[in-house]
Amino acid sequence: MEIHRSREDLSRFLVHLTRDYKKECALFNLISILKNKAIFAKNAHCLVMHKINNMRFSNLLKSKFNTVCFTETPLPQIRQLVLENEGRKIQLRPYGLVFGKDNLFNKGASPAQYINAKGTSISKFLLDQFDSIFKGITTLKKLKKAKAEHYENIVHYYSLINVVEDKNDFLWEREWRHHGNFTFNYYDVVAIVATDPEGFEKMVQKKLSKTKHNHIKKIPIIDPDWTYEELLENFAINIRKKLSKGAS
Repeated sequence: MEIHRSREDLSRFLVHLTRDYKKECALFNLISILKNKAIFAKNAHCLVMHKINNMRFSNLLKSKFNTVCFTETPLPQIRQLVLENEGRKIQLRPYGLVFGKDNLFNKGASPAQYINAKGTSISKFLLDQFDSIFKGITTLKKLKKAKAEHYENIVHYYSLINVVEDKNDFLWEREWRHHGNFTFNYYDVVAIVATDPEGFEKMVQKKLSKTKHNHIKKIPIIDPDWTYEELLENFAINIRKKLSKGAS
């Protein structure tokens, strides 16, 4: 990770963007994440996500494949991820949290593994391998008994795997995944992503406790439409504001 930090072509950060989920909009989902200091792994996003829903797995075993998704996309390019894309099932919104990549790496996050399946049968191979491993296994207890010390590694491996095909190519998202729920402290958050930063802070003040708001207001809020220069400018303005308040 030290080598990565010296590379100007690699982002030092990972970003989690929220989306509208069930009856809650992306904005309120972000506020809920800040309130709980946790991003819950609600779904699987891997090659076998449809299989685990059709193989009569127990709810506990299904949940072990769930991950929290992040992107390694540089901050000035985050706006590209929230554009409407035809055929995309999950529409990300311009709200989220920025974390240090090394911090998430130390907590177990890994790059999602996208394998080029064009002109090959690797997708069938991986799915057949999955069927073989889980033959007769429908619960976490049975998996643990059958695979002993490797049972967690098997689930972790499959939770990271996807294939690239003509109609399924998300390499451009530069995705990372954290296996299971991701919990954090406010000092772990490098920045908050939100359109209308001032309006968002007012919303946080209204929705959360005074104690939580006092912590969150110390975190920079960035608009995903800002350019690199605008990011620097607004960071500088925020620092000046905080220094002036401290002086008074």
